[in-house]
Amino acid sequence: MALKDDLLVQARYLALVDTGKPKQANLRRAISAAYYALFHLLVEDGASALGSKLSNLGKSRVRRAFAHAEMKMVCSQYAKGHASTSMQPQIAMLLTFPIHPDLRMVASIFLHLQEARHLADYDISCKFSRMSTIAVIDKAVLAFKLWKAVKATVHAQLFLVDLVLRKSWSRV
Repeated sequence: MALKDDLLVQARYLALVDTGKPKQANLRRAISAAYYALFHLLVEDGASALGSKLSNLGKSRVRRAFAHAEMKMVCSQYAKGHASTSMQPQIAMLLTFPIHPDLRMVASIFLHLQEARHLADYDISCKFSRMSTIAVIDKAVLAFKLWKAVKATVHAQLFLVDLVLRKSWSRV
């Protein structure tokens, strides 16, 4: 199994491992694993799209170019589904609007999972329930399904390029 799939399995396992009241550490790690599952799904497909002829080392280096903050910025724009003033004109001119609804949902779920991961990893005052944690994991699973349905579209391929090249578009 690929890392992204292992992370989804691990997330579910951690959410369910405790009998009785679950440990906050397990719930927090489950949320983090769910986010990273989606992160690695997009990064893996993005690296493949950008460097299909590269060696494994080359693809590994492309994967390292993806940054969480830029991915958040891109996802926030694609989740809106329309050309916004904050979208780089260099990418907006390549897209047709509205953005495919499944892609919009993947972008929205990415944002939700990233926010949940930040809470789980950094806000110790926040308490998580097993049900809310499973809901986060289920969102990741839904994103995987939606991505599978939409990843071959032009919108999705441009989305992957935008995820990694967001800072570079201004130089084009």
